[in-house]
Amino acid sequence: MTRRVTHHPTDDMLLEFVNGSLSTGLSVVLSAHIELCDHCRERRLQMEASASLAWQKEADQNPATRQRDFSPMLAAINNKLSSEEQETEARQETADVNEIHVLEGSIRLPRVLAKLAGEGIVWNKIAGGISQADVTLDGGTQCEFLYMKPGGQVPMHKHRGNEVTLVLDGSFSDELGHYQTADFVVRDGSHQHSPVSEEGCLCFAVQDSPLMFTRGLARLLNPFIKYRFKQALSRAR
Repeated sequence: MTRRVTHHPTDDMLLEFVNGSLSTGLSVVLSAHIELCDHCRERRLQMEASASLAWQKEADQNPATRQRDFSPMLAAINNKLSSEEQETEARQETADVNEIHVLEGSIRLPRVLAKLAGEGIVWNKIAGGISQADVTLDGGTQCEFLYMKPGGQVPMHKHRGNEVTLVLDGSFSDELGHYQTADFVVRDGSHQHSPVSEEGCLCFAVQDSPLMFTRGLARLLNPFIKYRFKQALSRAR
């Protein structure tokens, strides 16, 4: 069944992914979204095809590169593009490996995240019906699974930098919209929000800076949030 996905990465971010210039954390969350989103999988294929043509054009026009044999690289790219549908079908046929027990139930995860979760994660309960489990991927981002119980809510906060959240199961809402499974949600320093989930929600989030609570007693947690972010980055270095 085709998913109805309404929030996607920008073309610039997707192009960085194709070029291999994103951090590991962002590459993982974007790879997971692509597995869930037919639209972005097609966009990725188009960008890879364009890159293939650009490399071929450079080889044809630039004397310095004309002598290089690009055919093995181009053949590998074309084979990868042509086999994308077969790979998708294979993932569906082996979907059982993506089933993982997360808190109250079993939720199917994209392969890259199922592998991370399968290596072992530790859930920590925090306020508002929220639980989180850290995942160490690189020295520049804090990555974590986030689970919101039905009725759970994250206190009002803003971001010092950028945050990408991929909805894996369920849905949540904030002041800017409503987000469902496979939606790719980007927040930056200009946003302030308080996510809430009526039905419950599992997400994977990547941040390049610690968030900051802006209201009520939750503000007392800001020093701890900042410390936890630094610890997450130091574990990857």
